Amino acid sequence: MTDSTPEDGEPTSFAEKTKNLFRKHRGKFLAVGGAVGSVALIAVVVIARNAVEPSVPEATEDQEQTSATEPTGEPRQSPAPHLRKLAEGQNASEEKKAQYKAETGADLAPGTTWVHPPEDEEPGEAAA
Repeated sequence: MTDSTPEDGEPTSFAEKTKNLFRKHRGKFLAVGGAVGSVALIAVVVIARNAVEPSVPEATEDQEQTSATEPTGEPRQSPAPHLRKLAEGQNASEEKKAQYKAETGADLAPGTTWVHPPEDEEPGEAAA
């Protein structure tokens, strides 16, 4: 007998078994292959995007703090006096410039303001 299929109808060679398995489950193999291919493509895009876009440097103690709001929309209460960058074209008020000069002895840089949380107000009163 030169046929690789014995009398009971089951193939005996590994290649024949593999072909039959693929034929039987072809849809599942294609679905899994498509899913794996999609995940691989997304990973490549994310890696490429991270390689092209510069990363945002982490803030250090020397850097100025920027304005932020709480999830409630209320301004965040600053724990300590600090410089804050202003939107382009805006400048600090004369009062803030004078306050900064009095406290630090230096002139306030253009495009920044001096944030000095009131020490005598409760956090809820500052927004009211």
